Amino acid sequence: MAKPVSITISHDLGRDGALDRLRSGLDRIRDKLGVVRMQLVDESWQGDSLHFGVAALGHTVRGRVDVEEALVRVEVTLPWMLAVFAEKLKI
Repeated sequence: MAKPVSITISHDLGRDGALDRLRSGLDRIRDKLGVVRMQLVDESWQGDSLHFGVAALGHTVRGRVDVEEALVRVEVTLPWMLAVFAEKLKI
């Protein structure tokens, strides 16, 4: 059973500054994923939200990044076993 895991990251860039940084950094993200044999397979912007899919070992994990004025919220839907580990890492 899949489980959503969310984290928030505060920033002082403002919404537009954070969006610019995220959009300009997607190529670096793709490169870093390739090093660990992962691939950004899906990417679409809907307003200030990036919807994405990352593939590894035959599975695709989907998520979204919502950019707000003072924070970025990342939500990823993980398989149950990975979600358990992710929750422990957040604490």
